[in-house]
Amino acid sequence: MNSLQVDAYLRRIGAGRPASPTVDALRELHLRHLWAVPFENLSIHLGEEIVLDEKPLLDKVVGAHRGGFCYELNGLFAALLRELGFGVTLLAARVFGDEGRLGIPYDHLALRVRTVDGGDWLADVGFGAHSHFPLALGERGEQEDPGGMFRVAEAA
Repeated sequence: MNSLQVDAYLRRIGAGRPASPTVDALRELHLRHLWAVPFENLSIHLGEEIVLDEKPLLDKVVGAHRGGFCYELNGLFAALLRELGFGVTLLAARVFGDEGRLGIPYDHLALRVRTVDGGDWLADVGFGAHSHFPLALGERGEQEDPGGMFRVAEAA
């Protein structure tokens, strides 16, 4: 992602370029992304080809002002964060269904984001109902968020 693409992406989400990859900057980018870019799976229902490469994702989300699903949105958000100096790791994830059953492996993509001032954070802009702000990965207690109460737990 080049500088012009970064600027266009930041305009799309209504954010300025942060001076430094801090926790506050991550929180701002995460919230603005959720406000501006919808979680949607229209491409699947319309039979459109799903391409997870950066250029087609930029064209879809930034150029066409569309949304996407977790692999699209978190994948593109990861590219933006890396360009802004954050450390980012893609995380394979699974989602619990309504009846508490664990979904199939790799049915979700989330991000581990490292900031210069606050450790590791779980960021997820590709889920319909999730936290508004990144969650502290090192915190095992409840984390209050406008989106609800969340807890990071070790997998069994």
